[in-house]
Amino acid sequence: MHSEYSFDSSVPIMERCRTAVDLGLAEICITDHCDFVPVDKGVGYYRPDAYFADVERARAEYEGRVNLRAGVEIGEVHRYPDQARAIVDGYPYDFVIGSLHFIGEEKSGLVLEAPYFEGKTELDAYEAYFTELLAMVRHGGFDVIGHIDVPKRAGFSVYGGYRCVDFEEPIRAVLQAAIEAGIGIEINTGTARRPVGIPSPDVDVVCWYKELGGEILTIGSDAHYADQMTHGFAVVPAMLEAAGFDHVTCFEGRKPFWMKVG
Repeated sequence: MHSEYSFDSSVPIMERCRTAVDLGLAEICITDHCDFVPVDKGVGYYRPDAYFADVERARAEYEGRVNLRAGVEIGEVHRYPDQARAIVDGYPYDFVIGSLHFIGEEKSGLVLEAPYFEGKTELDAYEAYFTELLAMVRHGGFDVIGHIDVPKRAGFSVYGGYRCVDFEEPIRAVLQAAIEAGIGIEINTGTARRPVGIPSPDVDVVCWYKELGGEILTIGSDAHYADQMTHGFAVVPAMLEAAGFDHVTCFEGRKPFWMKVG
């Protein structure tokens, strides 16, 4: 989830903790955006020093009531390795998400918006994304791939649907590379808030990941607003069961550990 340290959220960290307690959550991790593509609205917005100061204040305030983990969502890690490394190595993060939002450095390369798909066939649009995502995974430098098929948030409306099986080969290549690198995936329920109506990824991809030997699986709401903290979580147990997962993964000091579910 995100806080006021992401350019697209305004929720204070202290409020995130208060809501977590109200919801009965034992542990949360706030992963604010850290972006480097020059045309990205978030460039220069993230302030890690202020973020960690607030994290420490919230930890002291909510000690014994909720376990607050410190995280970050780095965009395009492979294209800005020095900048990304300075952030990741410079602060005591528990968890680092690697996300791909842009293909190239033009505004039209933002895969979250309809202009990215203009003049492209569905095959070309998604395969370009998964090819770039594979390069990012092979580069590494993060713990979990964020919203692995995120272009479907906008692409679903552009093309009138989305079927992950149409892109099984490139998706499996990304999953295999992630497993070999010790990188996990997340079930991002934030995508279910969009017209596509299902998480990123959907259950088939989670099944492929498990089939290939994947074990590192986190759950995230990708919440930007106060009322989104657990949005979509109701579908997760069935997804885990269908794929054969009896655990989810948490992180402390960039080290994974597993929690049983059910």
